[in-house]
Amino acid sequence: MDDSTPTGDQLRASWDALAGFWDEQMEAGNTWQRGLIQPALERLLELRAGERVLEIACGNGELARRMAELGASVLATDFSEGMLERARARGGQIEYRLVDATEEAELLGLGEAGSFDAVVCSMALMDMASIEPFASASARLLRPGGRLVFSVSHPAFNGGEVVQTIERALVDGELKTTYSVKVSSYGRPSTSEGVAIPGQPVPQWYFDRPIVELFRPFFAHGFVLDGLEEPLRDPERSKQESPGFVYTEIPGVLVARMRPSGI
Repeated sequence: MDDSTPTGDQLRASWDALAGFWDEQMEAGNTWQRGLIQPALERLLELRAGERVLEIACGNGELARRMAELGASVLATDFSEGMLERARARGGQIEYRLVDATEEAELLGLGEAGSFDAVVCSMALMDMASIEPFASASARLLRPGGRLVFSVSHPAFNGGEVVQTIERALVDGELKTTYSVKVSSYGRPSTSEGVAIPGQPVPQWYFDRPIVELFRPFFAHGFVLDGLEEPLRDPERSKQESPGFVYTEIPGVLVARMRPSGI
C-alpha cells in the first residue's frame, strides 16, 4: 500500500492516459458494467421518462447513453477530457461537461437547487480523494423526493488489501476447489495504486474506505439509505480457473440508493 496522496493533476493525467483503453474494454464488454453493475443501478434508480439526471464521473458515457435511451434528460460530467472526448464520440442526446467532483463549487455550478430528479455515480467514488463535496452538492442539487444512486467496488471484499485466492484440497477422495478472499486490512481509509483491467497502459489510484466512511458524508448531509444491492457475477459467464470466480459467491460490487431525509 502507498499512503501518499496524488495531486489532482496526477489523477487527471492517469485517467486521460486510460481513456482510450477503458473505452475499448467497455465497448467490448470486458468490464462488469453491462452484465453486473448496470442492471442493479437501473433497478434502484427506477428511472422514468422525462426525468432529469445528473451523472458524475461518466467515463466513456455508457451509462449516460443507456439512461438517455430510457427517456431521461442527462447531464453527464467527468474530470478527464480524454474520457469526455470518447463519450462525445459515441453520440447520443447527452450534454457533457468537464467537472471535478471533488470541487463543490464546480458541482453547484451545474444547476439551481432542486434541478435534478436523480444523481448517479457508477464505480467512481473509490477513485475520488474526497467524497464530501459530492455528498454536499448532491443534497442541494436534488429535488425533494429525488434519489442518489451509486455503485462502488465492494469495500469489504474488493478493495484495499484484498487478495482473491484459489485453494485445492483432497476431500473424501475428491479434489475440491475453494475460492475465497483474504482481507489484510479494512477499518481505515487508504490510498494505493492498482490495476482494474489487465493490460491497461498505466495504473490508477484507489481511495478505499470502509463502509462506515463511505456512507458517513451522505448521512451528514441528510441522506437516508433506502435501497441496497450486492450483485453476484454469473457463474456461467465467469472463468472457473480464475481467482475472480470468487465473485460469483462473494459480492465484488455494492450498489446503493439514498434519498434526502424526511421524504
